[in-house]
Amino acid sequence: MVDPQSSSEQNPFSLFRLLLGCACISFAPVFIKLAGLPPDSAGFYRMLFASVSLFLVLRLRKVKLRMAKRPKLLLLGSGLFLAVDFMCWHRSIELVGPGLSTLLANFQVFFTALISWLFLKQKISRLFIISIIMALCGLQLITGADWSLVEKNYLLGIFFGLLAGLFYSGYILLVKESMDDRSVTGVSAMLMVALSSVMLLGVVAPLNGQSFAIPSSGSLFAIAGAGIISTTIGWSLISSAIKHIPATIAGLVLLLQPTLALVWDVVIFGKPTGLLEIFGILLILVAIYIGSYRR
Repeated sequence: MVDPQSSSEQNPFSLFRLLLGCACISFAPVFIKLAGLPPDSAGFYRMLFASVSLFLVLRLRKVKLRMAKRPKLLLLGSGLFLAVDFMCWHRSIELVGPGLSTLLANFQVFFTALISWLFLKQKISRLFIISIIMALCGLQLITGADWSLVEKNYLLGIFFGLLAGLFYSGYILLVKESMDDRSVTGVSAMLMVALSSVMLLGVVAPLNGQSFAIPSSGSLFAIAGAGIISTTIGWSLISSAIKHIPATIAGLVLLLQPTLALVWDVVIFGKPTGLLEIFGILLILVAIYIGSYRR
């Protein structure tokens, strides 16, 4: 999720690109589930396909991959955070499904603000604290009042989803810091992140006993979709559009990504959803929107 506070003027085509980018990214957990690959191997192939496609974009645009040492190191570090985010998120997808896992990963809004408050001395408002309480209440409605009755694997999936949000916040903070350097462009930054993620996931997957074998052509197309459609195309559309759209509108539109992921989970995978769970989801989405603004 891109920080909506980085946006400014609006134009209709930028809004369309932002909407399309959110739709592309919303399919990422669907592609991961359909691929049927081990979680770390899925992350490896997703970022491998992203790396190749981003490199081709750079070549087509005739942009050279040159940047200063400091932002390069920051981006390599952010790629490591993103790799761990994928390791956690893909496990959450397996355990609780594409929709809820994506919603939980978007708790990064709260983790990013809290880390910025603790280490960067940024202020947080009372409204932000209220948004955290709202999100936790929403999560309680989704899981039920008595956590002792919740399945162990379901709780583990929730834990991995929240952990994914924590590591994603580290990725966001490092990327934001690197983008202050003029030698960094959006596509080159994404390529550095993808390459760093590929290297870590390529090492971790076999250490965790996971195979790189792709079982079928359907699995190949699904994981390629995660890398090319959800990563390269989705990221590119959002990063190019967000700076032209007012922060309040951008923050609202970005909620389309977790919302659509929840819709796909119901429509494609037939996830049963009760009224209390729907209310909990809506409460969390509102909380994420409010939590995106800390001033």
